[in-house]
Amino acid sequence: MKKFILVISLIIFVVGATDAQRWKLKRYEAIAGIGTLNMFTDLGVSNAESLLGFRMDFTRPNIYAGVRYKFSHAFSGKFGLAYGYGYSDDVTNDRGTDGFKSNTHIIEPSVTAEYYIKKEQRRYKSVAIYNRRGMLNDYSTFGIYAFGGIAGLYYNVVHDINPRDYDVLKNSGFTLAIPIGLGFKYIYSDKIVFGYEIGPRYVFSDYLDGFTTEDSKHNDVYWLTTLTLAYKIKTSRRNIPLFLDSKYNRVRR
Repeated sequence: MKKFILVISLIIFVVGATDAQRWKLKRYEAIAGIGTLNMFTDLGVSNAESLLGFRMDFTRPNIYAGVRYKFSHAFSGKFGLAYGYGYSDDVTNDRGTDGFKSNTHIIEPSVTAEYYIKKEQRRYKSVAIYNRRGMLNDYSTFGIYAFGGIAGLYYNVVHDINPRDYDVLKNSGFTLAIPIGLGFKYIYSDKIVFGYEIGPRYVFSDYLDGFTTEDSKHNDVYWLTTLTLAYKIKTSRRNIPLFLDSKYNRVRR
C-alpha cells in the first residue's frame, strides 16, 4: 500500500512539473477575430455616455489579426491590427446638429500588455491522467486577463454634414489611442484557443466622426468587442517559433 501511494505521489509530482513548463513550448499564438465597433463622438451617442450608451443602430463590424507572446503564466504581450467601420448620426438633435451623419473607416495597430487575473490552469475532469497515447487527456481551461497599451489610429471619414460657421470638419488623419479592457480565453486544446475581448479606446483627437464644434469638451472614444480564434505555435529553446528557427530546421535536415 505504501509503495502504491509513493508511485501515485511521484506520478502527480512529475505531471505537475511537466505541465508547469509546458506553456514554454508554445509561447506564441497567432490570432484572428471578428467583432463590433461602437463610436462615441460629437454626433450621436456622446463619449460621456460611452459606458451605458451602446445602441444597435450605431454598431458596426470590425476584423482583427494579431500575435501574442507569453512571457510567464501571469503576463503576455500582444501586437494587433484591427480594421473597423464606424457610424455617427445625431438623430436626437440635442446639439443643434440634426441630420449630421458620418461614416468612419479606422485602422488600428496596437501593442498591449496582458495581466492574467485568472491564469490558464488545466482542470482534469477525468480520474485518468493519461490517454492511450500517454498524453494528458483534458485541455479544458480558461483564463481572464486585463489589458492596456498604446495604439496608432488612422481614420478616414465620409460626411453628410452642412457645417455652421463655427464647426470644423476633417476628412482623415492619424492620431494615438489608449486601449484598455478585459479578455477571456477558453483553451479548447493544446493548439486551439477561443477568446473574447471588450474595451474602450481613448482617442487623442476629436475628429473621429470628422467633425468638431466649439461646444465639444472631450475627445472621442470608441469601443471594440472581438471574438477571437488563436493557434498556439511551437517554440524552440531559443524562444523562436520553430518554423522560423533556422538552427532547429538545419538539425532536422
